[in-house]
Amino acid sequence: MKKILAIIITLIAAIITMAYLYFSGLNSELKNNDSSLYAATTNSAFVFSFENDKSVLDILKAQDLFKEIAGDDKFSELESLKTYILSVPEINYAIDKQAVYISLIPGSDKNVDFLYSTQVKSGISIDQLRKVLKDHSIEIVNKENLISIRLPDSNIFYLGIKDNLLLLSSTTKPIINVLSSSINKSSKFVDYIKSNSRITKNSVAEVYINFELMPSLLKAVMPGKLTGELSVLDNQHAFANLTYNFSKEKILLTGTTTPNDDNSFLHLFAGLKAQKISITNILPENTANYSVFAIDNYTNWKKSLNEWFTVVKDDQSTSKIIKTFNEKYRINPDQIFPKYFKNQFITFQLNTAEKIGAIELSNGDKVTQLLLDLSTEYSQDIKVLKEDNLLYAYFGEPLKKFKRPFYCIIDNYMVFSNNASSIQSFLNSYKNNKLLINNQDYSTAIDQLANTANISYFIGLKNSSDIFLKNLYQPYYKQIKNENGLKNYTSFIYQLSGDNGKFQTNVLINKKIKLSPDSNSLQTDSIISIP
Repeated sequence: MKKILAIIITLIAAIITMAYLYFSGLNSELKNNDSSLYAATTNSAFVFSFENDKSVLDILKAQDLFKEIAGDDKFSELESLKTYILSVPEINYAIDKQAVYISLIPGSDKNVDFLYSTQVKSGISIDQLRKVLKDHSIEIVNKENLISIRLPDSNIFYLGIKDNLLLLSSTTKPIINVLSSSINKSSKFVDYIKSNSRITKNSVAEVYINFELMPSLLKAVMPGKLTGELSVLDNQHAFANLTYNFSKEKILLTGTTTPNDDNSFLHLFAGLKAQKISITNILPENTANYSVFAIDNYTNWKKSLNEWFTVVKDDQSTSKIIKTFNEKYRINPDQIFPKYFKNQFITFQLNTAEKIGAIELSNGDKVTQLLLDLSTEYSQDIKVLKEDNLLYAYFGEPLKKFKRPFYCIIDNYMVFSNNASSIQSFLNSYKNNKLLINNQDYSTAIDQLANTANISYFIGLKNSSDIFLKNLYQPYYKQIKNENGLKNYTSFIYQLSGDNGKFQTNVLINKKIKLSPDSNSLQTDSIISIP
């Protein structure tokens, strides 16, 4: 009996030991498998990912869109890698079915560097890689801890290797920064990607965005911060995981955006039901960009807004604003906006850089009457509020810029701006039906997305030209105006719909529709099939 017990105990001990060794080895393997992901997300706000067994570069090359957006130089890098490195059978085998990441890293001298990260299969050494490259007439020079690679087309890359991690870039800094950092350290961004990645044989590729690092990337593109109605995206604490869908006339990304800060203004919309967007129908034809916010239940949302005011320490000041109107004018603003606000408001910028906002009302005539004693008449159609920050107290951060605005109320819309001339410009466009909705390029773009959302950001590239000129470094502005760049693109849309604390997300970069050469009809879009 004792022998039997001894044997059982020995077997159990052996099983436990084997299990420990297996799972510890598995854990080590998983860490190694994650090393390229950790490397890709180091200092990068924007990461593009695909599996090496998919001909993603061939698809990108076939549709021209990636070249037009990335620019000739960066696309030339991709072509060189595809032609002279990834097409080498031995190298292709070494990284077969491995994740490949392309990271956008802020570089020096107003440049954005690309960092390519992947992993080689176990058992393949750096000496083997060197030999393979030399055998294919690729010039190799050891440079400090890196390897300099000169390709037959004269493109130069730097190669860094650590264990099974392989890094490539046209500059040394991104690689050195990764190799000197602690790979596989704790990263919320990596954890987010691993839990949300949806790469399958049908999804082809994904894009990951870390909005917390976006300001550092933008410094390489523009001298200041994001301006206009997209400034709300600056310094956001949020991650996005988006699937890359290929087509001939647009780039469409779909997925999720997740706020990481429960106290951010963006988070106030993450639990709301998407609403049909209609306030954009009043926008002038020269609108350059806009931000729309839609709310399913204002009463409940206002409670969340009040909590947000407490977090940003504006609760006392906003309460004082409402109290001032009550005591000074004997009018309770709570009987105006909470009662007659419909479900959406918007801020937008014209091509002249003028900033305007609007609120949709359920009864514009009633609001006009209620605001009479709170306003001073500027002209027959335009009034100005007597006190500061009334709109901010009821709608939060997006309307903070309209401190004591001029406004008009027309067709159940309250439209406001810090300049009376901007209101008059809006009225002229509205009354003469010179509206953005009548623009074919714009209507084509928005028709490709759902007409419901909680937040929607839009940039019209043509109307934003002068704004770009003032806010972008010259190389990036030239890329927007270049015929072989973004000149034929019409719009950028980032659409967010609340989903239990996160956002279902659509991102559209749309291209101008061309007439088919063999007919007078418009070309129809088609999704490129995956080989």
